[in-house]
Amino acid sequence: MSLQVSGDFGPFDGRVWLNCSHQGPLPKVAVAAAHQAVEMKTAPHPMTRAALFREVPHRLRTALGRLIGVDADDVILGNSTSYGLNVLANGIRWRDGDEVLLVAGDFPATIFPWLPLRDRGVTVRFIEPEGPYLDPAELEAQITPATRLFCTTWVHSFTGYAVDEAAITDVCKRRGVLSVLNVSQGLGHRPLNPDEVGLDAISGCGFKWLCGPYGTGFSWIRPEVRETMAPVQGYWLANLTADDLRGDFDYEIRSDLGARAYDLTCTANFLNFMPWTRSVEYLLECGLEHIRDHDLALASRLIAEIEQDRFEILSPTEGRAQTPIVVLRHHDESQNERCFEALRAADIDISLRRGALRVSPHLYNTEADINRLLELINSHGV
Repeated sequence: MSLQVSGDFGPFDGRVWLNCSHQGPLPKVAVAAAHQAVEMKTAPHPMTRAALFREVPHRLRTALGRLIGVDADDVILGNSTSYGLNVLANGIRWRDGDEVLLVAGDFPATIFPWLPLRDRGVTVRFIEPEGPYLDPAELEAQITPATRLFCTTWVHSFTGYAVDEAAITDVCKRRGVLSVLNVSQGLGHRPLNPDEVGLDAISGCGFKWLCGPYGTGFSWIRPEVRETMAPVQGYWLANLTADDLRGDFDYEIRSDLGARAYDLTCTANFLNFMPWTRSVEYLLECGLEHIRDHDLALASRLIAEIEQDRFEILSPTEGRAQTPIVVLRHHDESQNERCFEALRAADIDISLRRGALRVSPHLYNTEADINRLLELINSHGV
């Protein structure tokens, strides 16, 4: 299915942005919301309304809850993927000798939050997958009685492969291991309900496939897991309201905060959260299934038409592991950087990652964008 929404984005000033894995552009409705937030800060009298500090985060939580099919009250607002993973790493009550399993070669945001646990008596161990992504059988073979948690990336930034989240989760559930996914490169073009799948936690950013501002993110932790965790911070506006400042109040941490205890502070965050809310609402209006079909159609056209006598396709070309992230490598590897620079000079934006070319179209792209890339690569000797 082809979405007719390209006019809802831009203008791109003649450039072709095929780099959503790096940054997703704001739709125009989100740009309008950003202007509204700037105007409100320019003349701040609307910000004296205390309810506004509740309404802004509530609307964002509601949109994100709809996006992943969970209760809005269980959404934790953050500023990155790393934030949510750090909440888990610092909130779980670890026992001496516990083990965290990670995947070698995974994206750094999925890895670094767990590394400081080594200083707390937790073993952090890497699994070396035999193929381009971890097979569930490989995970099962690596789990030991000490394994407490497994964390991996849902859609791999460097290869475009999507792991089988249901199969991975099933292994973890059977072995009594917590399952955690970094969803940054998947959510927005692939539907996911973490509760139904059986995941224990997810964390993701808002500025890639969710087309929000940089410095946005959220996480979800299964309530049964969250309720066993230790508090990691104290934020006054989660425990009180601005109206409480008019009279006497107590310096007491509330015990009924739920997910609010783990929100990033300053959850109103008008300049970021108001436009991001409109971005998420816009994606919901388009329909994630329609976006998925549109994005995969663009990726499949690129895969079908690229000259494979010169380029190797490193990403999956069909099946459930396929995503809109298409990773190409020139057979003469010395040419990859030259190809990247030639495309950029021709106003076509992609990424160069680990020496390979990464193309990542999203709903604002059209078949004409893919044709322009193909024409340059196939016909002009790039």
